[in-house]
Amino acid sequence: MNTPKVKFFIATNGKSVAYALNGSGPFLLVPAWWVSHLELDWKSHDFRRFFECLGKYHTVVRYDRPGVGLSERQRDSFDIEDEVLILSELIQHIKVENFSLLGISCGGPVATIYTQRNPHHVEKLVLINSFIDGYDIANKDVKQALCSMVSANWGMGLKMIIDLFDPDMPSEQRKAMGNIHKASASSEMALNLLKLTFSMNAVEAAKNLIKPTLVLHRSKDHTISVDAGKHLAATIPNAEFKSFEGKSHLPWVGVESQQFIDEILAFTLEQEPTRTPSDHNQFKQIGDVWVLSYAHKTVHLKDALGLRDLGQLIANPGKEIHVRFLASGQTKDKQVDTQETDILDSQALKAYRHRILELEEAQQQAIQCENETRYTELENERDALQNELTKALGMSGRQRTFTSDDEKARKAISARIRSSIKRIESVHTELAEHLKESINTGNYCCYNTIQKMRWQT
Repeated sequence: MNTPKVKFFIATNGKSVAYALNGSGPFLLVPAWWVSHLELDWKSHDFRRFFECLGKYHTVVRYDRPGVGLSERQRDSFDIEDEVLILSELIQHIKVENFSLLGISCGGPVATIYTQRNPHHVEKLVLINSFIDGYDIANKDVKQALCSMVSANWGMGLKMIIDLFDPDMPSEQRKAMGNIHKASASSEMALNLLKLTFSMNAVEAAKNLIKPTLVLHRSKDHTISVDAGKHLAATIPNAEFKSFEGKSHLPWVGVESQQFIDEILAFTLEQEPTRTPSDHNQFKQIGDVWVLSYAHKTVHLKDALGLRDLGQLIANPGKEIHVRFLASGQTKDKQVDTQETDILDSQALKAYRHRILELEEAQQQAIQCENETRYTELENERDALQNELTKALGMSGRQRTFTSDDEKARKAISARIRSSIKRIESVHTELAEHLKESINTGNYCCYNTIQKMRWQT
């Protein structure tokens, strides 16, 4: 994992501002969102892969706004003009004349105002899950509840906000994200920046934008509704609007993250991104030898069952393949008939889902009563139920099935895949690292990567 080097500059207000660059190509600047931490955010797998993919075609610039992360933690002024000024001074510091802006969430109004004022510098503007007026984010009661909770109990406030960010986020990821946020800002700073977000208004700037603008939004975003995104796109002259399925407010989370990446690159580069390195990828069996090519390096390995499993998964990217089909050596087009029983019948699934809704309602009541103990108890029960549903349902929501031989096949397939990746690692470290990140094992196995990869198989 190549961690971008963190650098600093001193703003005119005397505060030190931390920033980092990754990738190469035309510059893509990302105005800071609510709270961030350049080093800790990068350790998050989904976050890192999202910006690494953009970095294959752009020099991506991120920064921690004053008050959070690695930047100066002391801050007294909270106004959108402060945010625009910091972005302007960063651009002057790195001495870049032309670039595109990627405004995510509350980074959107800042990017909009800067673009309207500096059309000679900005080539393209992309706004993701963003808004034009803080009034559009939520009603007054919800805003007040969020602010009160963050002020009274930073831990519970974070749980409430992260649930809004992604209601389906697994418990371990929620806890990890909560820890990053706690390390990124104090409760007082987070509260002030939350209030700043609610007060942001870029309506006049949006009305007078003359640069090409793309607005992307998830259709079921719980943090900033898709209606806010539509209002934003409708206000900007000739803006293009696209919505994707999904609930997460975080564009780097979920299977739709690839759609965000593709749309960003197609828009900023004015063409589908060139994928030259992928054109030479090979995971191909020739006789009893496998030819493996990746990142301009080719190696050869003697045939093994684990390599055949990997080859099958890579030939079917994004598709879940049950371990019994891998064990049988058949392709997904020739699935054998087996005696199967549903892990959870439809009545049980309905009951599980109903109970999860009840728990979510009870959690909201616990938040209103500031009962953290009760909230945690409910969260643990919800996580347990959600894990059961995850085991029973596939990525597409279909019901899982079970046979008595599944566990034996799962262990065998997982072991031989791990063994083959270890063999690959001894001769091709980059390919092994890619496979470790992209291959998911279990009763269903899958090759799933954010960046679209072309393989000769």
